[in-house]
Amino acid sequence: MPSSTRRSLTALRPVSALRSRGLTVATAGVLVAGLALNVGVGPSAADDGDVRGRGLTSGTDSGYRGRNQTSDGRPGTVVGPPVSFRGRTAQVKNDVSYEIAPGVTLREWDQVDGRQPIGQVRMNLVTVSLDAANISFEELSPTFVTSRKTVSQLGAWNGALTAVNGDFFDIGRTNAPLGTSVDREAGILTGSREGWIPDVNSTLWFDAAGPHVSPITVQNTIRQRRKWTVSGINHPSIPAGEIGVFTHAFNRTPGYQVTGGKKRAREVVLRKNRVVSNRPKLSSGKKIGKKDKVLIGTGPAAGKLKTLKKGKKITLATRFDGGKPTVAISGDRPVLVNGVRTVINNTIAHPRTAVGIDADGRKLLILVVDGRSSASRGYTMVELADIMTALGAENAINLDGGGSSTMYSRTGTGAFGVVNEPSDGTERLVPNAFGVVYHAELPPVVPILPTPTPTPTPTPTPTAAR
Repeated sequence: MPSSTRRSLTALRPVSALRSRGLTVATAGVLVAGLALNVGVGPSAADDGDVRGRGLTSGTDSGYRGRNQTSDGRPGTVVGPPVSFRGRTAQVKNDVSYEIAPGVTLREWDQVDGRQPIGQVRMNLVTVSLDAANISFEELSPTFVTSRKTVSQLGAWNGALTAVNGDFFDIGRTNAPLGTSVDREAGILTGSREGWIPDVNSTLWFDAAGPHVSPITVQNTIRQRRKWTVSGINHPSIPAGEIGVFTHAFNRTPGYQVTGGKKRAREVVLRKNRVVSNRPKLSSGKKIGKKDKVLIGTGPAAGKLKTLKKGKKITLATRFDGGKPTVAISGDRPVLVNGVRTVINNTIAHPRTAVGIDADGRKLLILVVDGRSSASRGYTMVELADIMTALGAENAINLDGGGSSTMYSRTGTGAFGVVNEPSDGTERLVPNAFGVVYHAELPPVVPILPTPTPTPTPTPTPTAAR
């Protein structure tokens, strides 16, 4: 798709009103997986504000809170133990499916499992055959990584067949994504050398071989000062003693927002790889030019930057660690790795967004689970992992959740709109999205009757918590 089309907001497709799905007309089915038989366990480490040293806020009025796998930090629904159905399965109701493009299906259903305080969950699933023609997968961003748009805006802007919310972000502060984001055309937009939760974060990424779920980090080196530590590019937090790099994609200089308020910091501006400014105080809100890079050093790194004289040539070498993605968007962690569940939180439910790859590597599964409402409680991380397993995923990643969880798609009528029910009542503004683009004329939508029922699979044995 031409960049002029992908980067213009002049003609958005109309978005349908948020759909309300009741239980008055129901078709009974089997439970997609034996979720009601799981044993409840305590919350995972991430439920306790695990942001280990990245300088992000926790439990305050701005920034990522680090709780319960959502950017907004709002309390989740504390759920009771799973219900035993004595050998019977729970019910799937209002189950409908459509082929919205060749090789792409949209499925919507209500899963009734009796788990309290709200005994049902609403689901929207898009399944994409990786053998289908005319399909590409894209990271969808606004013009700047600090600008937020709705998922439907990002989807319509890019001509997406389906789009869901993407990365966790520094909500209420810089609004920048926290993980690695790579646009097919623009290249690296954001990334850090360790991830914002070291040894935990994972990324959904694509190369010529197809989709992958694994850690991807961005490593930057100042060629003229190779021993200096560069923490990341366009990342909203710079650890003490390290240097952050900000480009035109960040839009404006961030000031002390990225230093955790620490005043010992220095700002160096490069233009065409030459030092044009070296200041002991950080600027805020100053436009970053297309040929500029802004280096911000904190603590001891501020002293190092002080040695750079005007006119000195400074160049950056950038590489990926973990793969060579052409497209990438991060989440906070995997929920499945090679068929094994890697999360243990089974007490706190939220709206969720997840993407999985099936065992044969021939299908991509994109799931949004509604929550925080009287009609849908949301899912715990264990439930999310188990439903992805039951749907056939071998590897799966948890994207941002809470009020961010949104799916925009072609619907059963052929129109485009939001197909789930975002928990804020309206779409939240988010910094990026993950999209499926169909590069041909769309044929009519085809209802799929009867709705296929996935084969239940055993619940995986939990591994050590992350």
